[in-house]
Amino acid sequence: MREYFIYKLKDEVAEQYFGKETKLFQLFLEEYKTFTAQKDVLQKQIEYITSPLHIDPIQAFLKQMLLSKKGFHTEVHSFLLESDRSSARLSFSERYLILQSVGGFEAETIIFETMRKYERCFFAMDFKYYRYGWLNPLKARTGYGS
Repeated sequence: MREYFIYKLKDEVAEQYFGKETKLFQLFLEEYKTFTAQKDVLQKQIEYITSPLHIDPIQAFLKQMLLSKKGFHTEVHSFLLESDRSSARLSFSERYLILQSVGGFEAETIIFETMRKYERCFFAMDFKYYRYGWLNPLKARTGYGS
């Protein structure tokens, strides 16, 4: 199973850390793996650079965009998208989203593509496989190197 933690970074943080995504990932990874007193400090740093999520508008947007997809189901605090070869569940909290997927990449790709239409500063991280990045590449929206 693949598992992605998705945070909404503040615009100014996203702009400042364009090209420095590894530093962002290291901060989130350290907080994820730490079980010491330092965890509180790391959580405060993450709260400072991220924005709280307004769940109702996100859910309404995703539901509207995904409702026509075959295999789409809504649940109490999550959405599920299933296809013949893949499935993905998107769960909601006030500070981040979690996308869990199995099988092929079709279902998670559909959810990621839909989310990037909603918000420009989502940063997704897979701590198990050390994968991370913007759902909507900053290069395209800031004009760097176009």
